[in-house]
Amino acid sequence: LALLAAAACGGGVSNREAAALVRRYNAALIAAYRQNDASPMDAVATSGETKRIFVLVELKRSNDIVLESDLESLEVTSVERQGPGGLTVETRERWRYFDRPLAPGRPPGTVFVCATALRYEFLRQKGEWKMDRARTLSNEYLEPKGYEPRSQSHAPGGAGPGLPGGAPFRAY
Repeated sequence: LALLAAAACGGGVSNREAAALVRRYNAALIAAYRQNDASPMDAVATSGETKRIFVLVELKRSNDIVLESDLESLEVTSVERQGPGGLTVETRERWRYFDRPLAPGRPPGTVFVCATALRYEFLRQKGEWKMDRARTLSNEYLEPKGYEPRSQSHAPGGAGPGLPGGAPFRAY
């Protein structure tokens, strides 16, 4: 029974601990976009993920905009250990975000609200869990009403900057 309980909890990582890892990563991501500075990612992500976010932050900066985002809710739906150095966490999340222009007098971008299911892959590096990659499993735009993505810039898995796993303002 103890082995079954450990397996159900991601091999010793509880849903609560997994949620804390995802929240920590997302808090750094929000800060990186908001501050136009990817350095907060160093503490929570692998070097490959940090470099990817750096490129996306620079894209926003080069367009004189800042991404403002809020993680409104997060629910861990699955936790699975991938050997001693890997962890997969699946979540359901609700995000609200928009582009804020840096130039005075320019109006903010459209506010998007989405419900997204994500799969995060964490790697153990120097005793710490670091987010290595994420993938969008599903994405639904709740606002603006009737919004359907026309291009990859705001589509799950698209090329535009955004949320974890390719959700609206992330690309994976």
